[in-house]
Amino acid sequence: MNRKHRRAMRVQGRAVGVDSARAHPSPMPTVGHLFGQAVWHQHHGKPNEAVKLYKQVLALQPDHAEACNNLGCVLLAQGKRDAARDYFQRALILLPQLFDDFDSIVAMLVAVNPPLGEEMKRAAGAWPQHLPTRDLLGPSFTDIYADALLRHVLESTTIRNVELERLLTSIRADFLGFAADGGTNLDDDDAVAFGCVLAKQCFINEYVFAITSEEVDRAERLKQKLVEALAKHSTISPLWPCVAAMYFPLHLLPNAQALLDRAWPRVLIELLTQQVREPWEERQYRDLIPRLTPIDDGVSVQVREQYEENPYPRWVHAASVAEPTAIDEHLRNQFPSAPFRPFANGTGIDILVAGCGTGRHPIELARKYWDARVLAIDLSLTSLCYAKRKTPAALASRIEYAQADLLELGSITRSFDLIEVSGVLHHLAEPLAGWCALLSLLRSGGLMHVGLYSELARHDIAAARQFIAERGYRPTVDDIRRCRQDLLNSPLKGVAMAGDFFSTSECRDLLFHIQEHRLTIPEIKGFLAENDLKFIGFEFPPRLMQHYRNLFGGDHLMRDLDRWHALESERPDTFAGMYQFWVQKN
Repeated sequence: MNRKHRRAMRVQGRAVGVDSARAHPSPMPTVGHLFGQAVWHQHHGKPNEAVKLYKQVLALQPDHAEACNNLGCVLLAQGKRDAARDYFQRALILLPQLFDDFDSIVAMLVAVNPPLGEEMKRAAGAWPQHLPTRDLLGPSFTDIYADALLRHVLESTTIRNVELERLLTSIRADFLGFAADGGTNLDDDDAVAFGCVLAKQCFINEYVFAITSEEVDRAERLKQKLVEALAKHSTISPLWPCVAAMYFPLHLLPNAQALLDRAWPRVLIELLTQQVREPWEERQYRDLIPRLTPIDDGVSVQVREQYEENPYPRWVHAASVAEPTAIDEHLRNQFPSAPFRPFANGTGIDILVAGCGTGRHPIELARKYWDARVLAIDLSLTSLCYAKRKTPAALASRIEYAQADLLELGSITRSFDLIEVSGVLHHLAEPLAGWCALLSLLRSGGLMHVGLYSELARHDIAAARQFIAERGYRPTVDDIRRCRQDLLNSPLKGVAMAGDFFSTSECRDLLFHIQEHRLTIPEIKGFLAENDLKFIGFEFPPRLMQHYRNLFGGDHLMRDLDRWHALESERPDTFAGMYQFWVQKN
């Protein structure tokens, strides 16, 4: 269930903090016309005119994410960092999928707050020593704690950058030292707010940051102090639950619900919502989610146990869309020359998401396609409860969640127009048998979106898994923490290029999964031929598609699997995340 790893994040061909494509003025006085004029002025050295026009666009359409992004770029180029920060934050709120390329996010954070980049380097240079925060940050202390954009990033997505992770790890240790030494309050409201969002980040990444034995002892003492104060109804400093939440989830405290009955600052109430109220809400769904099939297969049972312990992934925001589209339109835009059979039938589409995890993917599909009706299944009930809580009310009637083993789905006597199975088959004992089982549920002319691990692309992951096996690391939080640091100090440190390296559940899925198969393009080609499936195409950013065309010719060759195999043999990292492709049943 590994997410597709993307080295360059793009949304409609544009990256966060990067100027949108050139456009020329249109004679129509519409939002599109004003935006086109703004882009034209931006690229012709007229920033003041561009700023004026982008603000006009936003006055007419406040949710125009590209205008926010581009206006931030112009203001940043003018040296107006504070104003640029505000517009970048608005763009991230409007298009949360921008977080998928964390390299761009880090570049943006450093561009609007240069001291952050300097302190990231200092923290990384001193590692594994933790520099005291005020010594580490010096005059940058206030600049970093008060950075609203940085705080928004911390509470919205997993931090996927080693240097930033090490800076935050050092800051966390300093917060703990202050709380454990008897401090009751910090002398800066921004520092308290920063502490709360740092605790949110630790919850999101499932406490994957490195921890020293001294920190373990201090955190345990703080935990006991908090537990005793709750039991005695004593006064509790807001700093105690804030810092404790940086080291363990608050809902695991005895009588954790009592935290919700007290008056707290707003920033701490938001933290308690994340760590106490929402986990309680998820538990209420356990008896409400239907069980469609038994789960008896040996590997399926082990996989279910893994995701019960570590639901994958813990996400905050699902991708937004400007407006839904028909599936035919989506495929035609992505594969202009592909000869797939038109699909539109005017009655909506039935979608099966096999292995939906914590629900981000089915939610995005329900938003993306007109009249989509989604059945989302997973082995893990805990993951499904997370998905159920995160599903917006407006989509609840269109997404049905159920616990099931895809190997047993033939018993439900249902069929589907589209089956999404991305990142699941390679975790089965027999991936191709599982693929066949799903094909039996696909209607004639139906589509399937498939994700499979590449044998060639995952050579570094295979080496890391061998490293783990040889040293006897276990799939526990403590061993995952220790293993990550050992890998970063080894010749295999390149594994950190994978986005899934940066949280406990994702790292376990990436490197510790109990079952992993890797396939090759010739094996996929053979399966498609045996099962009379039409290959529509691989999903790729335009840049890589153009490289393929430069090597082999025009669009008519984009479905030549032999040529794709030649390209992958030349460039083994081509499918670094997974093979992601579409097929149609004849």
